[in-house]
Formats: sequence, structure tokens, C-alpha cells
Amino acid sequence: MKCLFIINPSSGTKTIQKKLDQLIGQLILKQIVHTVDIFYTQKKDDAYKRSLKIQDGDYDFVVSVGGDGTVNEIINGFIENHLLTPLAILPGGTVNDFANHLHLPHNTDDFIQMIQDFQTMKVDIGKVNEQYFANVIAGGMFSDISFQVSKNDKERFGPLAYYISGIRQLPSQLHTSLHLKVEADGQHFEEDAKLFMITNTSQVGGFKDITPHANIQDGQLDLLIIKKCSATDLISLFKDYTLNSHEKSPFITYIQAKELIIECDKNIIYDVDGEKGTTFPIHVTVEKQSLCVIIPKSLEYKEKL
Repeated sequence: MKCLFIINPSSGTKTIQKKLDQLIGQLILKQIVHTVDIFYTQKKDDAYKRSLKIQDGDYDFVVSVGGDGTVNEIINGFIENHLLTPLAILPGGTVNDFANHLHLPHNTDDFIQMIQDFQTMKVDIGKVNEQYFANVIAGGMFSDISFQVSKNDKERFGPLAYYISGIRQLPSQLHTSLHLKVEADGQHFEEDAKLFMITNTSQVGGFKDITPHANIQDGQLDLLIIKKCSATDLISLFKDYTLNSHEKSPFITYIQAKELIIECDKNIIYDVDGEKGTTFPIHVTVEKQSLCVIIPKSLEYKEKL
């Protein structure tokens, strides 16, 4: 087989770079691949632009090496280009929500075994306005943290860097208040909110089962809104989350839909897979099973999905 590695050398922790020589060497030595092309990103949109140049038949598979932002760029190129070429993801970022939801391997041996087994599945991809996303759109309380944490802090502290930043911002974040107008599959409602998120997977910011019914193949997206509430109510809500009962909280609105339109009374910065979104209103749809990904061949994985 012939493959292309698209590598973000500055993504998250640098430990992933130490694995690459061994990983690529083993793929060749075991005769899993015969040709490996490597592309290093240097700036934003490099991975996206390289993906746009790929045509089906150029490679048997493409490997994304980086975090959720790198995956997002590659996916945008793949979907715009209507590529059927399978994508493998080697998590190298700080959080890696999309990869972790798919239970993708982080270590070299398991990744090589995954490529050797070459089991694929087609997954849904979301679209917000003219931008595609693999994992999440989020706006409101704490949703701009990913833009404020420096690369140095991510490398030093990993996911802890986000939590530290969140604690520092807590007093100001508690005053967040948004008025949302929502249309979900033709149904209209309004909500005063602290936070909203639209997810493709159930994992956001390293937290599992935020949207517990999310299924990456069902052709639907999951909208979760934390309603306007007090600091005490937020603490109670977090407790409910630890008990996996938060979706039943009176401070939560949780629905599934194929199409969502959201208007907001404030022109806030919202997060799209760790990147800045554009402006409101946002029109969100789902491209059902539009991306082919390579996944581990394991019963545990199949049961969880």
C-alpha cells in the first residue's frame, strides 16, 4: 500500500514526534506499506490545502498526525473533495476528542495492528455554515478557552492547561448569559442559556458522555443547552454529570436533530473543533456517513458504538 502522513509538528505534546520514525519504519519492514509520503504543516490551513490536492487512487490511506484542529482541517479537505480514501488518525494533540470517541490507538504497536487489519467504517460529519466539523460546535461559558491557552502551556500541562485556564476565568464566566432562538428540524423554541454545544460524538473537552446519545453513524447531531442558572445550580449540574444523570436535569435542554439553526443575541466567539467559528446565525447540518475512517478491529469498540 501507499500512504500519506500529514503531520502537525507543533500540535499538543511533542512526544508523538518520537514515535513516527519507529512507526513508519515498522510499516515498511512488515511490508504493510511500500511507499510513504510525508507532509509537515507549517501554518493554519496547510493540512486543509494539502488534503484538497489528494485524488482517490493517489493513496491507499492518509494518516493525520496531530490534534482535533489538524483532523478538522483534513476532514474539510476530504469532504469538499468528495474523497473516499480512508483516513487513519494518530492522536497527537492535547485532547483528541474525535479520536478518543472512536477508541483509536495512541501507541505504535496498536496503531500498526490497526493499519494491518485495515477495518474501516463510514462516519457522520457536521457542517456549520460553510465549514465542516468532526466533533463539536460550542458557544458561551468556557467555549473560547481553546483559543486562549498557549502552545507552550499545552505542551507543558496537556489537558490540565484547559482546566487551569477555566479556573482562572471562573468568576467572569459565571456571568455569561445568552438568549438563543433555535430551530431544530422545523421546530422552534427560545432559551436563556449559559452554554450550548452541538456534537457529533459524545466526548467534548476530554469529558466523556456529555451528550450520551450521540452516535457517529445515525445521521443526527446532538444539541445540549445549559440553561441560565445560578452558581449553586451549576455545581448541582456538575454532580449530576458525574452520576450520568445530567440530561434529566431541569437546567438542561437536550435534543437530537438533522438540521439546526441558532440565533444568538450576542455575537460571541464560538468553537468549531478547537477553531474559531464565523458569525451568527449558524446553520448546522449533518453529512451522513460521508467520511471513511480506519478503526481498531475489536469487539469492545463495536459494542461501545
